[in-house]
Amino acid sequence: MKLRLCFSSLISVALVFISSAVFALQSTQSLESKIEKKEGLTAIEYLQLMQRAYKNLNYEMLYLNNLKNTVEPKQLIHGVINKEEIAYFRYLNGAMRESLQYQGKISYFEQGAQAYTLQSAQNQSVFANIANFDYDKGVESYEYIILGKGRIAGKTAMAIRMISKDQYRYSYIVWIDTDSYLPLRLDTLNNANLILEQIMVVSLQVSAQINPWLESLTHQQLPELINFSPTSNHQASLWQVGWLPTGFKVVKDDQHKLVMYQNEPVSYIMLTDGIVSVSVYIAAKKIALENKQKVIQRGATVLYTYQQDNVEINVIGEIPVATAKRLIESISMVK
Repeated sequence: MKLRLCFSSLISVALVFISSAVFALQSTQSLESKIEKKEGLTAIEYLQLMQRAYKNLNYEMLYLNNLKNTVEPKQLIHGVINKEEIAYFRYLNGAMRESLQYQGKISYFEQGAQAYTLQSAQNQSVFANIANFDYDKGVESYEYIILGKGRIAGKTAMAIRMISKDQYRYSYIVWIDTDSYLPLRLDTLNNANLILEQIMVVSLQVSAQINPWLESLTHQQLPELINFSPTSNHQASLWQVGWLPTGFKVVKDDQHKLVMYQNEPVSYIMLTDGIVSVSVYIAAKKIALENKQKVIQRGATVLYTYQQDNVEINVIGEIPVATAKRLIESISMVK
């Protein structure tokens, strides 16, 4: 009797193993059908394949954000449901901070604070800047070069360097998984080729089916949607930027109110080249600086403050100090 039970148990285990193996094989085959392997790719073709993989595959990334001797572990779970992307992001250390992006909305959850939802079609996940960049137009500003193969997170990766054609932007090195074409590492480099900021994947899991838990979130009620509708007295900025680095364009130009300026209108100009966004704030001077200018830099992000007469200008973005300085020098009042 014991022998029969034991034999039956062995058969059951074997059947489970075979079923699991068949499912894994089917998943692998299904996944491989989504990833078309190509040989002899150019640098820009690798980058464009990376874009498609980032948007169309189901995957989970554990990665480290290295910034100024600080290492922060984070997680991204991405999936596609009926051709609609869904992404869950969270910090793994410290207080709970999470976000869920789906159907043009982003919900934020933070320990000790009220959860809320914003309307936003902009992808704010890790690697989103390089995954949404127009690489064809980018040839005006960057040169794309294949550096060779390396190994990231236990996977073979192809390193692609994006070299800035001028001194007004940073350069980048992107490591792309040669199997899935997903990004595995991103280095931001200054003109001296020093790494200012680094994002590196330490674990990557790709699957044919979306994570069931992630899919279940689509059926959950999200926090209240906060609408920031423009006011009736909405006005254009009183200031203008007279110079832009190649590839940059102004995407926002208005006035709005900030608490720190006691609800006085602040002129706001936002510009982007598709990879980085730069914010320019122009307002009445409140506290005089010892010098006319002040520069704070953390990793690739610079805050450049400049005061002249009764006006203070703040430029914030992932750009070199020289770019922020020249932008400020080009600002003038709208005539």
